[in-house]
Amino acid sequence: MTLTATNFDHINLSDVLEENTEMLQNRCSGDNKWLNADGTPKKNYIWKVAPKTPQGDQGESVVATSLRIIFAEVYGPDVQCNVVNKGKGEFDVRLTLPDGTVYTFEVKTATEDVNGCHQFNGLRKDVNYDYAFLFGVAPEEFYFDIVSHDYLCETMTTNMSKDVVGSYKYTVRQDNLKLMTTQNLVNVLQRQGML
Repeated sequence: MTLTATNFDHINLSDVLEENTEMLQNRCSGDNKWLNADGTPKKNYIWKVAPKTPQGDQGESVVATSLRIIFAEVYGPDVQCNVVNKGKGEFDVRLTLPDGTVYTFEVKTATEDVNGCHQFNGLRKDVNYDYAFLFGVAPEEFYFDIVSHDYLCETMTTNMSKDVVGSYKYTVRQDNLKLMTTQNLVNVLQRQGML
C-alpha cells in the first residue's frame, strides 16, 4: 500500500510517549528498591544510575580516602594512600606505610541487584595486587569486604562473558558483606593482618 495522499500532521505521539513513561514510572516505583514509595530517589540512587566509569572512580576515591584515614590514625601522617594511574592498570590503590610496607588494592564497586546481591565484575587472576576491596552500594547504606588476591584466584570460576576470557565476576550476597563503618573496616584490616 502506498501512502501518497495521507497527511499525518495532526497526529502527535508525544502524549502516547508521556503517558507510557508515567505508567512505567508508577509501575516500577513500587518494586524498585532504589526509589521511595512516592517515586523519589533514595539516598544512594545516583550510584545506581551513574555510568560505570564515574561510579568506579568514586568507589576508588572512597576506598583510598578511608584507608588513608584509618592507617594514618595508627601509623601517623606519613601514610600514603592514593589511586594510582587514575585506577587504570594492575591495581587501583596503593597504600604505603612509613616503614615502606606496601599494600595494593583492586577496587570493585557494585550496586545491590534485585536479589540482594552485589556482582563485582572485571576481577582478574593474571595481574598483581594484594587485595580486592569490594565496595557495595545499597539504596540507603554502603557495604564492603576485603579479600586476598590469592583467595580470589582459588575461588573465581565464572568469566564475565564468553567473549572476555580471564575477567571474572564475583557475586556476594549483601548479608555476607560488612556495613561500611569505621569499626568494621578496622576489624577486617586486622583480620587480613594489615593492622
